[in-house]
Formats: sequence, structure tokens, C-alpha cells
Amino acid sequence: MRKVFYKDNRMVPLGIMLLTIMIFIYHFELDKETALQSIPSSLVPEKLVGEPQTGEEKNNRIVEDTIEAVIQPVHEAAVPSPTTAIIPETKQTTPSSVQHAQSKPPKTPQMDEVVLMFKTGASVLWKRVPIHLATTLSPERIDPNNVLLYSDYPETIGPWDFIDVLANASEKTRSSDNFQPYRLQADFNARQNYAELSNTAGDGPGLEGGWKLDKYKFLPIVQHAGRTKPDAKWYVFMEDDSYIFLPNLVRHLEQFNPQEPWYLGSLAWIHGDYFAHGGSGFALSRGAWEKSFGQDPNIVEKFTAYTEEHGCGDHILGHVLHEYGVEFGETHGDNRWTYGFNADSHWGTWYDQNLWCEPVYSWHHTHGKDVARFYKLEQAWDLEKKGPLRHRDIFHEFVAPYLQPRVEFWDNWSSKYDIRSSNVANVEPPSTVKSPEVFRSSWKSVDACEAACVSWAECVQWSYYEDRCKMDSAVLLGSGIPEGDARRQTSLPWTSGWLKRRIENWKCEEK
Repeated sequence: MRKVFYKDNRMVPLGIMLLTIMIFIYHFELDKETALQSIPSSLVPEKLVGEPQTGEEKNNRIVEDTIEAVIQPVHEAAVPSPTTAIIPETKQTTPSSVQHAQSKPPKTPQMDEVVLMFKTGASVLWKRVPIHLATTLSPERIDPNNVLLYSDYPETIGPWDFIDVLANASEKTRSSDNFQPYRLQADFNARQNYAELSNTAGDGPGLEGGWKLDKYKFLPIVQHAGRTKPDAKWYVFMEDDSYIFLPNLVRHLEQFNPQEPWYLGSLAWIHGDYFAHGGSGFALSRGAWEKSFGQDPNIVEKFTAYTEEHGCGDHILGHVLHEYGVEFGETHGDNRWTYGFNADSHWGTWYDQNLWCEPVYSWHHTHGKDVARFYKLEQAWDLEKKGPLRHRDIFHEFVAPYLQPRVEFWDNWSSKYDIRSSNVANVEPPSTVKSPEVFRSSWKSVDACEAACVSWAECVQWSYYEDRCKMDSAVLLGSGIPEGDARRQTSLPWTSGWLKRRIENWKCEEK
């Protein structure tokens, strides 16, 4: 009896399953047309389009292929192949124009309205430019479409093309002795003569006198940029041995109407002309371009003789802009120093309380290592929360770590007071000196020099050499002679020191 029961018990589920299948098939056949109408057209396989099928065969094909189209991707996603399941997704690292198109620069105000004019030369390109391709010109920083690269020889590095801005120079310019390096470039390159000073094949110093070509580049660069990018509101110029803090600068430019003729940078002057120092970088508004280059399409040819007679391209540009009514400075012709664009390196710049709180827009004379470090700091900086990078921030990051109470074979270039045994009788101590006698005795020894600095309330650094004590109320890093350098055997040591606690007490009024 028990065996019969189990046998019958096993048959019941099987009968129910068969009955269910029969009911399903019957119902499906009756409602097939309705079911087909409910299938979204986007799920119908493309291979069915245009096929002349009719009747039940057509319906069966649609059902079968539609189910396959829906089920197969789900199955593939749910059961990955053994090879793809264990390989993590990686980002593309090969430089390409496609990668540039996919990368987006940060949403910095007005960044899309700025064109970066980057100037280099064939004699230094391979030494100075590669670091900028990974930092200054990073697509996460500025859209590649907003970058123009200028040189005196056409080159290509990955997706980047360098424009030979002297290719259309006049015959008069080409015949100049100063233009000889350009005339020799093709032959110099064709003979594979680029070799480093260490005689290692590869990158090299290039032709002698390549710097002479620079003065011919400024006018055609600005002319070309304005014609090529007519929708830009600002044209920012930089050289290959500089670093421009673009987010800082772009925010600063928001204060000015780009339709007006603005010409901003670090003050320089030659032959009575105030102009923006090229190595420090500068910003030219669209209004300034329209008022000068936009008015005169022959401006480069018009000043050919003037360019030949003078030696500095940044001065030539400033002179030309002045001739068309575009004046240098933030007040249109202000000849006072304007902070931000720095003509010197960060280690060769004076830091004082007047400069402490000012935003920084550029540094000149930067090495590849400097460029990389500036870029790293800039990328980590929260502009919205902290405000712009200021000179104090550069000081704390790149100068303060090197300051010591006393170090030999180092000159920090102190200069405000220079006291020697030969001039001490004429020294007039500042009013804030606690002991005039200690101050006048500074020339006698290293200890005496340090004591004199301590006695002067504003003194933050000192240096001593034989019988010469120099002190200053501003701070500068300077440079030293490393161990093993032959210069240590040919001179007495400069000894320098800083009073770091006084510098740490400098305050910055937030703006």
C-alpha cells in the first residue's frame, strides 16, 4: 500500500505540469497577435526589417527572435566570460586627440573664453616643453582647442602641433644676420646634429643664437592668435620657462571688461616704453587686439624696421600697442609695479608683508621640477574654499622648508643694509634697532652679524662674508654651493641665516 501511495504521489505533480503547459499553449495561440502588438518596436531584431514573411511563420519568427534579442544580452551580462571577469577596467593613458576631446577642463569661470599662447623655440623645445604637455597643457586644466603652440620650426608631439610662426617672415627680415639661426634650422635638423652637451644622442641644445629669433615672434604670435580665435575674450601669453597659474589669473581677469583694451602683466620698460615683461607672461583682452591688430592687418610688416632695430620682442609688442592707444597696466598707463606676474624665480623673489597677501599669477625662470611642483600644488588647491593662491602659499610650500637659523656656503642675497669695516662710520641704524652699537659691530663676525639682525625689529634674514654683514626686512631664499662643488675650494663661505619666527608672525588681510 505504501509503494502504491508513493507512486501515485509522484504522478500527481507530473500531471499538473502537463496540464499547465497545454493551457499555456492554447492561451498563447489565441492571444499571439495581441502579445505581438505589445512588444516595443525597439526590441524587434533589425534582421526582420524588410523580410516578406506572412501568417503564422512570421509570427513565430518574431516571437523567437525577439525573445532571443531580449534574453541573450541579459545572459551575457549575468555570466561574464572567464577572461573579462577578472580584468579590472583601466583608463586610457595613450595621448591622442580623441582623449583630449573626451577630457574636460575644470569649470573655472571664463576658462572657455581664454586662449593660451605658448611660445618656445627649436633650440630648447625638447628640453623645456615635454613637462608642460603633462602639466600646463593638461586637458583637465585647459581645453586643447584653447591652446596655440608657437615655435620657429614645425614640430609634432603626439596630438600637439607647433606652429612655425616665422614661416611667413618678410624677405627683409629673412636677410637679417639675427635671422641666420632660422635659415639654418632645416639643415641642422636634416644632418641629425641635435646632440646633448654630454654627447648623448637625442635631445640637444640646437643652434647657437636661437634666442635672437624671439624678438621676431611676438607680433606674429598675437596677430595669428587673434585671427585664429576671434571669439576669445582674453589672450594669455607664456614662455616655455614660465608657469602661469591659470585658475588664479582667469579669476583675476573677471574684474575687467574684455571689450575694453586691457594689457596686463609685470611692468618693464625700455626706451621710455612701459610694457608687459614676456617671461612673466601677460594677458591681452579682445578689445586691445581689436584696437591694434584688428585695425591694421599689416601691423607686422609696418613695424619690420622697428623690430630689427630693437632687441626684445616683449618691448616691441608693448611699443606697438602703445602706438595704437593700448596702454599697459590695470589703470591704462599706470607705471607702478603690479603684483602677481613675477619676472624672477620663486627662489629669487623677495617676499615681504606688502607682497604676502597678493595672488600669484606666474613665475619666470622655472625648471621642469618647478613646473611639476607648481602644477601639483595648483591641482590640490581648492579655489572656491581657500580663495586664490597667494605669495604666502608659495613661500610656505617652496621656500620655508629650506630656511635655517644658520647655514654655510649659502647667500640669501640680503641687501637692505650692507655693513663693512670700510663703511661702518657712515652707517645710520634704523629707528627700530634696540642697540645701535650692536648694529654697527655687525661686520666683526658671524655671531655679531646675527646679533645685529636680532637687534633690528624688522630684520628677518642676514648673511656674512669675511668682514661684511648684510641684513634685510624682506625674505629671499637665494642659493648655496653643495658639497663637492669646486667653488668651495676657491672662496670663503657665505654664511646665511633667517629669523623664521618673525616671518611666521606676518599676517595677511583677507581680500
